[in-house]
Amino acid sequence: MSDALPGSLAAEPVGPSADHLESLVEFDELLFDLSSRFINVPPGELDREIEDALLRVCEFLGLDLAVLWQWSAEDPGSITATHVYCDFEGLERPEDFRQDHFPWCRELMLAGRIVSVSSLEDLPAEAVVDRESCQAFGIKSNLSLPLLAGGEQPIGALGFNAMRLERDWPDELVKRLQLVAQVFINALTRKRHELTLRESDERLSLAVESAEAGLWTLEYSTGLFWATERARAMFGFSADEVISVDRFEALVHPEDWDLVRGAIERSASAGEVVDVEYRVILPGDGGLRWVLSRGRPQFKLKGEPQRLMGLSMDITERKRTEEKFRESEARLAAGADLAGLGFYEVNFAAGVAYVDERFRDLCGVPETGEQDLQALEFWIEHLHPDDRPRVMHLREQLHDGRLNRLSLEYRFLHPAAGQRWFQHLAQVTKRDDEGRVAVTFGVLRNITEQKRASDDLRNLSQRLIRAHEEERALLARELHDDVTQRLAVLAIDIGLAERAAPDGVQVQEAMQTIREGLVRLSEDIHSLAYQLHPSVLEELGLGEALRTECERVGQRSRVDLSVELDPLPAIGKDTALCLFRVAQEALNNVIRHADSSAASVALRQMDDGMLLTVRDDGVGFDPASSGMGRSLGLASMRERVRLVNGRLEIESESGRGTTIVAWIPAEAESP
Repeated sequence: MSDALPGSLAAEPVGPSADHLESLVEFDELLFDLSSRFINVPPGELDREIEDALLRVCEFLGLDLAVLWQWSAEDPGSITATHVYCDFEGLERPEDFRQDHFPWCRELMLAGRIVSVSSLEDLPAEAVVDRESCQAFGIKSNLSLPLLAGGEQPIGALGFNAMRLERDWPDELVKRLQLVAQVFINALTRKRHELTLRESDERLSLAVESAEAGLWTLEYSTGLFWATERARAMFGFSADEVISVDRFEALVHPEDWDLVRGAIERSASAGEVVDVEYRVILPGDGGLRWVLSRGRPQFKLKGEPQRLMGLSMDITERKRTEEKFRESEARLAAGADLAGLGFYEVNFAAGVAYVDERFRDLCGVPETGEQDLQALEFWIEHLHPDDRPRVMHLREQLHDGRLNRLSLEYRFLHPAAGQRWFQHLAQVTKRDDEGRVAVTFGVLRNITEQKRASDDLRNLSQRLIRAHEEERALLARELHDDVTQRLAVLAIDIGLAERAAPDGVQVQEAMQTIREGLVRLSEDIHSLAYQLHPSVLEELGLGEALRTECERVGQRSRVDLSVELDPLPAIGKDTALCLFRVAQEALNNVIRHADSSAASVALRQMDDGMLLTVRDDGVGFDPASSGMGRSLGLASMRERVRLVNGRLEIESESGRGTTIVAWIPAEAESP
């Protein structure tokens, strides 16, 4: 194959020479032949015809490589080389071309722009990846044409490449190659449409089969039905039975025949679509069946009714389900009444809000005859000012799709009854084409009494914990100020007695053993007093108390214990005591149960609160096991954190250690 182009199509001619004109004529004849071959090419032969057309065009023009790319219908951002012509030995696998090899060119193709590159040196700086890919594949010149189908998104791109020598792309050549691209576009678009139509037919057939629907046709002039096998079985007709209107009427329940007959007559006289549900009494056992029939009339050119075409589906089970659903709705309404639930529905598209009587009573909404958004506006106006920002923020998240369902508790100012606590559940049931909320519904429940009981229980728990801490502090002071002092006096007395005792070795050793035992007992009591009430927490603050506790635990065990404490702001008494007790209990668990070689304690500020983390590398456990749920230590930690509005998380797995995380908000001080 010659590297030069036939005639003078390789570059813009100075004047229309005879050779140039002859080459144009030959190329136009080739294009005409290609166009005629693609007019009615079957979809199954299209790929072969495209490959043959690429070969003929490239051989005529002396091109080495041509690639037809197509964008995926499922993923418009993905493009694949579907047809390739290659006559260059150095490029063995042109099918390895990928869209990420040519990102600059790909973006221009998506924008519907032609790319003409006579030399790689002409590529702009932003085409650095494309230049490197061309160099790697040996491409010296390239012409890429977007495959544009009307005003729609490009369905692909057609690329012609020179691998041996650089070449120009004259306008007259580009225009003719655009005709080649247009031939491919028309053929590919036709193939896509045919495949889409075939898929549509298959989906229709599948839908009819899946719905267990039977197809039928009624000729108005003869009053005879044609019906598929499934339709005949649905009504109890035999395979060779002639189905007339009278025969059909004999099956329809007498109370429903006027409805069916009227629908058929209106379809013939007024062109109405048939959409009717009715009962049929099957021959033989006389069983009752519900049927849904839908049909569309067809008319002759002069407007005379010709036939009614439609389908029928057995909806007996649906009808039974609807009956059960109505019964369920009645039970649900009774349950909602017993539970004190108030129901509402807001249709933003129609600008109306429906609320039931219980909702009006719960919120104190005045009775009005208008079905507008007044009830919604009333509810918003009477939200407690401290809770309104949070409620409206969550409502906005529900409306824009960030939340699927809404479940929250808040305070509401009833115009007559004063402050109430509501539990509120809501959900979006419909959105418009742009994703905006169209319809929401939800329920309210008055939980004021439950909140009061919960607050009373919480206050009781707080008082019990405070009383417990006070008792521990009193006991710690008694141990420290009385018992340990008395033990110290006894140790001194034993020391004096030891020196005054006879020189006998046994007596000396006995006295020394007693004295050392008293010293150890005094130290243990001192440690116990510290655990009961760490005075350093009140005197030096939480950070120093945690550091001292870690040092004490480290001295009493073989665990390598590290401490990481950020500079701390002023912390309330309840917050400090809660975090210290959680850390203390967690460290006790490390020593007693974890069989750990190393552990760490970290305290830092996070999310407008204090975050405590205690981690070990011990044996771990299953937090979901029933035994762990009954652990007094874990229960105590959870209760302490709950009382200061914090969160406690326990992460553990057998053989992988345990991590306890407690977060307390900055405003966690108890009243």
